[in-house]
Amino acid sequence: MNKIEIYTSQTCPYCVKAKKLLKTLGLEYTETDVSNSFEEMVTKFEERFNKKVMTIPQIVINGKYVGGFDDLDILYKSGKLSEYLK
Repeated sequence: MNKIEIYTSQTCPYCVKAKKLLKTLGLEYTETDVSNSFEEMVTKFEERFNKKVMTIPQIVINGKYVGGFDDLDILYKSGKLSEYLK
C-alpha cells in the first residue's frame, strides 16, 4: 500500500486540486492541515528533504518528495507518477 502525505490548508485552491487528482486516481492519502503550523512544516521539510518550501500543498509519496500540485500534475501527465507508487 502507498503512503501518501499531503500538507494543506482549508482555503488553498491548489490543495483542493491535488486532493481531487489523488482521489480521481483512487489513491488514499493522509492529510495534515498546516494552517496553524506552517513554519513547523517548513522546518520539517528542510530537515527531512533538504528543501526550502514556501507554499502548500506539499506532497510526499512513499517517502519521496514530490512537491506541490503542479509537480504532482506533471508527474501524472508524463506517466512518471507510477515511479513513486508501489
